Amino acid sequence: MSGSPRHSIALELADTCRFGGLSDSYGVMVNKNELNGKTFWNVTFCKAMNLDGEIRVYSPKFIMIKWQTRYRHLAPKGSQVFKSADGAKLFIQKNFIFP
Repeated sequence: MSGSPRHSIALELADTCRFGGLSDSYGVMVNKNELNGKTFWNVTFCKAMNLDGEIRVYSPKFIMIKWQTRYRHLAPKGSQVFKSADGAKLFIQKNFIFP
């Protein structure tokens, strides 16, 4: 582990996805990416035929979750930003694990 707070948050959210069964098809993957000169930790998750999602941890206070889903309680495609790992985790649990 790198010891980075962003990496730790990414691993924590990846565990939430894994334990919540969001690892169909390609599993939950964690890697470091860069886009437009900004680095972030990326976590991908999915539920076969129902959900594809991505978490981007830019900082401990800026976490973006993007999704494409068939779940009717959410927009088919969307994204939301969170100011804490706990907020992101709660959103994942309420909307993707126990919809």
